[in-house]
Amino acid sequence: MRRPSTTVVIDAAILVAAVRGRSSGALLSAAEKVILVTTDRVVQEARRRIALGLLRPDLLNVLDDLAELLTIVPVASLEPVMARCEETLRDAVPSRNGSVRDAHVLALAWSVEADVWTTDRDFAGTGVATWSTPNLMRGLSEI
Repeated sequence: MRRPSTTVVIDAAILVAAVRGRSSGALLSAAEKVILVTTDRVVQEARRRIALGLLRPDLLNVLDDLAELLTIVPVASLEPVMARCEETLRDAVPSRNGSVRDAHVLALAWSVEADVWTTDRDFAGTGVATWSTPNLMRGLSEI
């Protein structure tokens, strides 16, 4: 198995799962071994899912605590590569549905030469490695 990159981009689904307790241990473990980064839009999306989707605004403090482990990059700083990322996502095999909603995550991954920790398949064919939680933990155990 290939080792994860030294920097890993986290998407919203991973943050929400960690807040719910499903992968909080994995997030804490990963933070000890790699640099975890995300965008401000990912954090906003996670806040929205927790407060409005799960109807658990009481968990927003947990999200804020976990966000302290991350380097949060403003989406505005990724603007120079966003159009190219949107085009790449539109053409990627698994996501031929035209969705470009994760272009900011791909832009960050390309910008910092990082892998992506996600539950999505939309990044296949974009030039970045993606990791599920179990595989990332396995890969990090070798570091």
